[in-house]
Amino acid sequence: MKDENYKCYVEQIDELRRIAHELIQPNPKFLPESKELLIVEIDTVIAGMRKELVFLQLHLDENAIVFMDRLQSELVQLSEECNSFILPDKKVQIEPALKEYIIIVLDAINNFFDHLKDHYNYCFNFKMLVPVRYKQKTDATLIKISDKLIRSFKSARIDDVLIEILKEYFLEMKEAKKSNFHLLDFWYGLIDDLSKISSASMDEKELDLRRIFCYHNFNYPPLIQYYISTLQLDYNEIDSYREEYIKITLEIRKLRQLITRPEYSYDADAVALREVLCHTLENELVCLKKLINMNKKIFEGSGTKYFLQQFYFKISISMEQFLFIFKLLIDKGIVLVKRKADLYEFIHTHVGTVKKDNLSIGNMQNTYSENNRVTAIKVKTLLQSLINQIDEKYLSVCCILLVY
Repeated sequence: MKDENYKCYVEQIDELRRIAHELIQPNPKFLPESKELLIVEIDTVIAGMRKELVFLQLHLDENAIVFMDRLQSELVQLSEECNSFILPDKKVQIEPALKEYIIIVLDAINNFFDHLKDHYNYCFNFKMLVPVRYKQKTDATLIKISDKLIRSFKSARIDDVLIEILKEYFLEMKEAKKSNFHLLDFWYGLIDDLSKISSASMDEKELDLRRIFCYHNFNYPPLIQYYISTLQLDYNEIDSYREEYIKITLEIRKLRQLITRPEYSYDADAVALREVLCHTLENELVCLKKLINMNKKIFEGSGTKYFLQQFYFKISISMEQFLFIFKLLIDKGIVLVKRKADLYEFIHTHVGTVKKDNLSIGNMQNTYSENNRVTAIKVKTLLQSLINQIDEKYLSVCCILLVY
């Protein structure tokens, strides 16, 4: 009801309340002549409420938040009263026409809530619990879109674990008996952006998903745990600590550059998703740095370690041919290497070419994984010359006689 001590009050809400109460009283005496006339009457009232709000100039009013909170509370109360009247478990049967009239009132209240959110979001109380009818309306729209999204993600071969997390989130929103305007608004904004993803490849889609999650700050606990587990490294599978260190450093820079929606999140009290991802990667950098330093210390000190540190030679063949020979030796089990990263580190430290004193670990890593036919032919020619040298120098008739 109107508060005389407060200057801001929407007079037309009394008229909307009158229409609703005339319909939900035990024995309504004055029913509208038709559905069309009721719609016209309610539209007139809603238009009057909008005009009053414009006239009040809430953006200049320091009490706008208090005013909007009161207005929302009255609308929520009115919506709940109307919805309770048409619940299917009521003992008293309601005429179908009367129920239809009340639904018209409820739809008008729902639409007015949307108007308030869109035009007065600076003072709208998003933490307020939504009325049952508003949640039903939102659920009906968003569940269809959510189900369609899940199907499209499956066809795009998005990670099954990530799909299950999204399904869990959508189901939680659907089954929640009580929800506030913020959570429903967040759900709508999130799936609206997810629906716009049109990248060609699966990798690009997953990058787009992460970008959207960070933009909306979707700091949903299962999603955070998922990303932490995917970002944490299996150090036994890393070929080069240095290259991985550079890769993660660049990834952190990309994350820091992602645009995020200001002061917006799934959970305002939790750490932002982007910050969690950056922190996880920064921890990986710390571990990688320690491993790099440990590898350096292997070749430091005295005795054999000192000798290895000083040991250095150059090769007259190309890096590609040198690595191909090593690849053959490893494939045949002649050279036993637990981690290719150790091989790259050793070559980087102790081997150079005529043109380069040190070989790049990144180049070695890329070259090793290539199947270059030209390099294979050159190495085959080189190995054939070695075989010829063995035949001439160690297996010729003269060599055999000298041995005997």
